[in-house]
Amino acid sequence: MWLHFFAAGACNNGTNTASGISGSGLPQTCATSTTLNTAFLIVFTVIGAIAFLFLVIAGLRYIFARGNPEAVQKAKNQIQYSLIGLVIAGMAAAIVNYITGKL
Repeated sequence: MWLHFFAAGACNNGTNTASGISGSGLPQTCATSTTLNTAFLIVFTVIGAIAFLFLVIAGLRYIFARGNPEAVQKAKNQIQYSLIGLVIAGMAAAIVNYITGKL
């Protein structure tokens, strides 16, 4: 823990003492990593929302295909790709949160 504190360069956000420990005895995090986490959270939320929107549109296309085999197949493919996009966005968010949590 101390090695990480000194290797990363202590961020002084006004609550750190000279030893790098707050009054509660817990090390303080840098505002930069919090900002980075927030930025990634916003990006992955937007990506997930777009993928969900495409999933809803694909579902509507499937409903309105009315048995047309070509339209049904296109809608099924779009549903599959939208779900894959949601999974990738979720996994990417989890990986980035894990990595930035270790910084």
